[in-house]
This record gives sequence, C-alpha cells and structure tokens, in this order.
Amino acid sequence: MKKRFTYWIVLFLADLGVCFFAPRLIEKNLFLEILGVLFIIYAIMLNSIAGRTLKLYGHKVKTDKFSPPDKFVNVGIFSCMRHPGQFGNMFLMVGVALLSSKIIAVLFAGWLMFLGAMFILFVEEAEAIKKFGKSYCEYIAKTPPFKFSFKCLKMGIEVIRNKPFVKY
Repeated sequence: MKKRFTYWIVLFLADLGVCFFAPRLIEKNLFLEILGVLFIIYAIMLNSIAGRTLKLYGHKVKTDKFSPPDKFVNVGIFSCMRHPGQFGNMFLMVGVALLSSKIIAVLFAGWLMFLGAMFILFVEEAEAIKKFGKSYCEYIAKTPPFKFSFKCLKMGIEVIRNKPFVKY
C-alpha cells in the first residue's frame, strides 16, 4: 500500500516540478488553462466517487481508519472501469500540466500517464488477481481498465446515493 502511494506521489511531484521549472515555449493559453481545470475537476470527481464506493462496498468489517479494500468491488463506477481512482490521478497530472500552459509539461505528463498506466496494469492488477482470484480475472475480461465516460460518473454517483454513507 505504501509503495503504491509513494509511486503516485513521486509521479505527481515530478509533474509539478516540470510544470514549475520548464521553460514557457508559448504564451499563456486560455484554452489550455480551461481544459486543465476541466481535467482537474474530472479527476477529483473520479477519485472522490471511487474512494466513496470503496469505503461503502470494499470492506467486510467497518473500520475507523483508511485501509485498502478487502472485498472485491464491481458496482457503480467500478462496473465501468477497473481503476477509476488511478485514472483520476492520471487526469490530475495532465490537468495540472495543461493549466501551466507549458508544452514540455504537457508532453511530460503524457509520459507520466503512460508510466501510471503501466504500473496499474502490471503491478496493481497482479496484486488484485492474487487477492481476489478468479472473480477478478472474469472482471478483467469484461471491464476495461480505464474509460472516459460521464455515464460512468453518473452510475458511480447513483450507487453512492442509493446506499447511505455510513461514517466508519
């Protein structure tokens, strides 16, 4: 768990570093800034919906502290894509890069997205297969790892809304 968290923090800090230190090759661009804000909003929504869904459905026993899920979750936003939280992390990095209006930062964020996707597909998927077994393998066959869809967001919100949020 700590390794995964550290990996995403390192990617995000690298993104921020390039956004801050990269030279500006073009003038500030309002279109890129607006697109960046939209990406950041979408990322926050993905992370929020994924986190709340895992909190509601991902634990056999209620807990007061943050912990990784011990129950396989394939409802709501997880019925549309396997890794909505991590997809949100990738969108956040691209959104920050777009907001900076620096072409080098946007290109670098694309590479960070690639590294993030590879980490998810080769490290986190292997952990999930080991943890959840055959049911997760069947889930992989039916559900894409990432999907840009407002329908998925809506489904995720509906599943959260239909089950009252219980404070653990």
